[in-house]
Amino acid sequence: MSDLCQGLSDLNLPALYQSSTHMDFAKGSTISLDGEDEQYVFNVREGLVKMSRLGASGQRQIVGFLFSGDLFGVTPGQEHGLCAEAVSPVKLCRWERKKFEDLLVLFPAMDKQYHAIMSKLLGQTMDLAYALGQLTADQRLAGFLLHLAERQKDIGHPEDEIRLDMSRTDIADYLGLKIETVSRGLSKMKAEGIIKIPSQRLIQIADRPKLKAMELEA
Repeated sequence: MSDLCQGLSDLNLPALYQSSTHMDFAKGSTISLDGEDEQYVFNVREGLVKMSRLGASGQRQIVGFLFSGDLFGVTPGQEHGLCAEAVSPVKLCRWERKKFEDLLVLFPAMDKQYHAIMSKLLGQTMDLAYALGQLTADQRLAGFLLHLAERQKDIGHPEDEIRLDMSRTDIADYLGLKIETVSRGLSKMKAEGIIKIPSQRLIQIADRPKLKAMELEA
Protein backbone atom coordinates (compact mmCIF):
# COMPACT_ATOMS: atom_id res chain seq x y z
CA MET A 1 0.00 0.00 0.00
CA SER A 2 3.05 2.14 -0.49
CA ASP A 3 3.11 5.61 1.11
CA LEU A 4 -0.12 5.12 3.05
CA CYS A 5 1.58 2.63 5.37
CA GLN A 6 4.65 4.67 6.26
CA GLY A 7 5.19 4.72 9.99
CA LEU A 8 3.04 1.66 10.72
CA SER A 9 4.45 -1.23 12.70
CA ASP A 10 4.97 -4.47 10.76
CA LEU A 11 2.56 -6.02 13.27
CA ASN A 12 -0.20 -3.71 12.00
CA LEU A 13 0.27 -4.42 8.30
CA PRO A 14 -1.44 -7.86 8.16
CA ALA A 15 -4.64 -6.40 9.64
CA LEU A 16 -4.50 -3.54 7.16
CA TYR A 17 -4.04 -5.86 4.19
CA GLN A 18 -6.82 -8.19 5.36
CA SER A 19 -9.26 -5.29 5.54
CA SER A 20 -8.64 -4.35 1.90
CA THR A 21 -9.47 -5.92 -1.46
CA HIS A 22 -6.64 -6.20 -3.97
CA MET A 23 -7.70 -5.39 -7.51
CA ASP A 24 -5.98 -5.46 -10.90
CA PHE A 25 -7.06 -3.36 -13.89
CA ALA A 26 -5.87 -3.68 -17.46
CA LYS A 27 -4.63 -0.67 -19.39
CA GLY A 28 -7.59 1.42 -20.56
CA SER A 29 -10.00 0.05 -17.95
CA THR A 30 -12.47 2.30 -16.16
CA ILE A 31 -12.08 2.06 -12.39
CA SER A 32 -14.84 4.45 -11.31
CA LEU A 33 -17.20 6.85 -13.05
CA ASP A 34 -18.24 10.42 -12.34
CA GLY A 35 -21.64 10.30 -10.60
CA GLU A 36 -21.34 6.79 -9.18
CA ASP A 37 -22.02 6.24 -5.48
CA GLU A 38 -18.88 6.84 -3.45
CA GLN A 39 -18.58 3.50 -1.65
CA TYR A 40 -14.84 2.87 -1.75
CA VAL A 41 -11.44 4.43 -1.17
CA PHE A 42 -8.56 3.33 -3.41
CA ASN A 43 -4.79 3.33 -2.92
CA VAL A 44 -2.64 2.95 -6.03
CA ARG A 45 -0.08 0.19 -5.46
CA GLU A 46 1.38 0.02 -8.98
CA GLY A 47 0.74 1.74 -12.30
CA LEU A 48 -0.71 5.05 -13.40
CA VAL A 49 -4.29 6.30 -13.00
CA LYS A 50 -5.76 9.36 -14.70
CA MET A 51 -8.57 11.38 -13.16
CA SER A 52 -10.90 13.32 -15.45
CA ARG A 53 -14.20 15.15 -15.59
CA LEU A 54 -16.60 15.89 -18.42
CA GLY A 55 -17.88 19.45 -18.72
CA ALA A 56 -21.43 20.42 -19.59
CA SER A 57 -20.42 20.59 -23.26
CA GLY A 58 -18.99 17.06 -23.15
CA GLN A 59 -15.37 18.23 -23.29
CA ARG A 60 -12.98 16.19 -21.14
CA GLN A 61 -10.52 17.77 -18.71
CA ILE A 62 -7.89 15.56 -17.13
CA VAL A 63 -7.26 16.93 -13.64
CA GLY A 64 -4.51 14.62 -12.44
CA PHE A 65 -2.32 11.57 -12.85
CA LEU A 66 -1.94 9.32 -9.80
CA PHE A 67 1.12 7.19 -9.07
CA SER A 68 2.02 4.47 -6.58
CA GLY A 69 1.09 5.67 -3.08
CA ASP A 70 -1.67 8.07 -4.18
CA LEU A 71 -5.27 7.87 -2.99
CA PHE A 72 -8.60 8.55 -4.65
CA GLY A 73 -12.25 8.07 -3.83
CA VAL A 74 -12.23 10.34 -0.78
CA THR A 75 -14.79 13.07 -1.41
CA PRO A 76 -17.00 15.26 0.80
CA GLY A 77 -20.19 13.96 -0.84
CA GLN A 78 -21.59 10.55 -1.56
CA GLU A 79 -20.78 10.48 -5.29
CA HIS A 80 -17.59 10.34 -7.35
CA GLY A 81 -16.83 13.75 -8.76
CA LEU A 82 -14.27 12.35 -11.21
CA CYS A 83 -13.74 9.43 -13.54
CA ALA A 84 -10.73 7.19 -12.81
CA GLU A 85 -9.11 5.21 -15.62
CA ALA A 86 -6.06 2.93 -15.80
CA VAL A 87 -3.43 4.49 -18.07
CA SER A 88 -1.20 1.42 -17.64
CA PRO A 89 -1.82 -1.95 -15.96
CA VAL A 90 -2.80 -0.92 -12.41
CA LYS A 91 -2.84 -2.66 -9.03
CA LEU A 92 -5.04 -1.15 -6.31
CA CYS A 93 -6.04 -1.69 -2.72
CA ARG A 94 -9.71 -0.92 -2.08
CA TRP A 95 -11.50 -0.33 1.21
CA GLU A 96 -15.13 0.25 1.98
CA ARG A 97 -15.38 3.93 2.85
CA LYS A 98 -16.61 3.40 6.44
CA LYS A 99 -13.97 0.74 7.08
CA PHE A 100 -11.26 3.08 5.78
CA GLU A 101 -12.43 5.86 8.11
CA ASP A 102 -12.31 3.39 11.02
CA LEU A 103 -8.72 2.46 10.09
CA LEU A 104 -7.65 6.08 10.28
CA VAL A 105 -8.94 6.21 13.84
CA LEU A 106 -7.29 2.90 14.71
CA PHE A 107 -3.89 3.73 13.22
CA PRO A 108 -2.82 7.34 13.97
CA ALA A 109 0.34 6.97 11.84
CA MET A 110 -1.82 6.01 8.87
CA ASP A 111 -4.12 8.97 9.54
CA LYS A 112 -1.11 11.33 9.54
CA GLN A 113 0.19 9.89 6.27
CA TYR A 114 -3.28 10.06 4.73
CA HIS A 115 -3.48 13.80 5.41
CA ALA A 116 0.03 14.29 3.98
CA ILE A 117 -0.98 12.50 0.75
CA MET A 118 -4.20 14.49 0.42
CA SER A 119 -2.36 17.77 1.05
CA LYS A 120 0.09 16.90 -1.73
CA LEU A 121 -2.76 16.14 -4.14
CA LEU A 122 -4.48 19.40 -3.24
CA GLY A 123 -1.26 21.27 -3.94
CA GLN A 124 -0.99 19.64 -7.36
CA THR A 125 -4.56 20.65 -8.17
CA MET A 126 -3.81 24.26 -7.24
CA ASP A 127 -0.63 24.18 -9.35
CA LEU A 128 -2.67 23.00 -12.35
CA ALA A 129 -5.23 25.77 -11.88
CA TYR A 130 -2.43 28.34 -11.80
CA ALA A 131 -0.70 26.87 -14.84
CA LEU A 132 -3.87 26.89 -16.93
CA GLY A 133 -4.55 30.50 -16.08
CA GLN A 134 -1.11 32.09 -16.05
CA LEU A 135 1.60 30.08 -17.84
CA THR A 136 2.58 29.80 -21.48
CA ALA A 137 2.40 26.49 -23.34
CA ASP A 138 6.19 26.01 -23.04
CA GLN A 139 6.08 26.72 -19.31
CA ARG A 140 3.24 24.25 -18.77
CA LEU A 141 5.00 21.51 -20.70
CA ALA A 142 8.37 22.07 -18.99
CA GLY A 143 6.73 22.07 -15.55
CA PHE A 144 4.81 18.89 -16.40
CA LEU A 145 7.99 17.04 -17.41
CA LEU A 146 9.79 18.15 -14.24
CA HIS A 147 6.79 17.08 -12.15
CA LEU A 148 6.73 13.64 -13.80
CA ALA A 149 10.46 13.22 -13.27
CA GLU A 150 10.10 14.03 -9.56
CA ARG A 151 7.11 11.74 -9.02
CA GLN A 152 8.74 8.86 -10.86
CA LYS A 153 12.00 9.36 -8.97
CA ASP A 154 9.98 8.96 -5.76
CA ILE A 155 8.92 5.46 -6.86
CA GLY A 156 12.36 4.31 -7.95
CA HIS A 157 12.77 5.43 -11.56
CA PRO A 158 16.05 6.98 -12.81
CA GLU A 159 16.19 10.70 -12.00
CA ASP A 160 16.44 11.98 -15.58
CA GLU A 161 14.22 9.45 -17.34
CA ILE A 162 10.50 10.03 -17.77
CA ARG A 163 8.13 7.24 -18.74
CA LEU A 164 5.18 8.59 -20.69
CA ASP A 165 2.54 5.95 -20.11
CA MET A 166 -0.08 8.57 -20.96
CA SER A 167 -0.74 9.58 -24.57
CA ARG A 168 0.08 12.95 -26.11
CA THR A 169 -3.70 13.56 -26.14
CA ASP A 170 -3.86 12.95 -22.37
CA ILE A 171 -1.01 15.40 -21.83
CA ALA A 172 -2.78 18.01 -23.95
CA ASP A 173 -6.06 17.52 -22.06
CA TYR A 174 -4.28 17.87 -18.74
CA LEU A 175 -2.37 21.01 -19.70
CA GLY A 176 -5.26 22.67 -21.52
CA LEU A 177 -3.39 22.61 -24.84
CA LYS A 178 -3.89 21.19 -28.31
CA ILE A 179 -2.06 17.95 -29.14
CA GLU A 180 -0.20 19.76 -31.93
CA THR A 181 1.08 22.28 -29.37
CA VAL A 182 2.38 19.48 -27.16
CA SER A 183 4.12 17.77 -30.08
CA ARG A 184 5.71 21.04 -31.25
CA GLY A 185 6.84 21.84 -27.72
CA LEU A 186 8.55 18.46 -27.29
CA SER A 187 10.19 18.78 -30.71
CA LYS A 188 11.47 22.25 -29.77
CA MET A 189 12.98 20.95 -26.52
CA LYS A 190 14.63 18.09 -28.42
CA ALA A 191 16.05 20.43 -31.08
CA GLU A 192 17.50 22.69 -28.36
CA GLY A 193 19.18 19.74 -26.62
CA ILE A 194 17.03 20.01 -23.50
CA ILE A 195 15.55 16.53 -23.83
CA LYS A 196 16.09 13.34 -25.80
CA ILE A 197 13.20 11.20 -27.04
CA PRO A 198 14.48 7.62 -27.55
CA SER A 199 10.93 6.34 -28.04
CA GLN A 200 7.30 7.46 -27.96
CA ARG A 201 7.04 6.42 -24.31
CA LEU A 202 10.40 7.60 -22.99
CA ILE A 203 11.92 11.05 -22.53
CA GLN A 204 15.39 11.70 -21.13
CA ILE A 205 16.25 15.05 -19.55
CA ALA A 206 19.53 16.10 -21.17
CA ASP A 207 19.78 19.61 -19.69
CA ARG A 208 17.84 20.01 -16.46
CA PRO A 209 18.90 23.65 -15.80
CA LYS A 210 17.56 24.70 -19.22
CA LEU A 211 14.33 22.78 -18.65
CA LYS A 212 13.93 24.46 -15.27
CA ALA A 213 14.65 27.86 -16.82
CA MET A 214 11.98 27.22 -19.45
CA GLU A 215 9.46 26.47 -16.68
CA LEU A 216 10.30 29.74 -14.90
CA GLU A 217 10.77 32.10 -17.85
CA ALA A 218 8.54 35.17 -17.90
